[in-house]
Amino acid sequence: MKDKLICGCVRMYRSDIEKSILNGAHTYTEIQEKTGAGTSCGNCRPLVEKIIRETISGLDE
Repeated sequence: MKDKLICGCVRMYRSDIEKSILNGAHTYTEIQEKTGAGTSCGNCRPLVEKIIRETISGLDE
């Protein structure tokens, strides 16, 4: 699967966000602090929050 650009403002890809989640960032604010995603226009927030939910639920399985 091709890596998807999630935050165009700071060029943050899904894999970057997933890595941050695996390294302990489990909230939107923590993702912003670690990656910069969502710190400019905020249009990516729904996608970032979805990736957080999906990644964390995958860890629980």
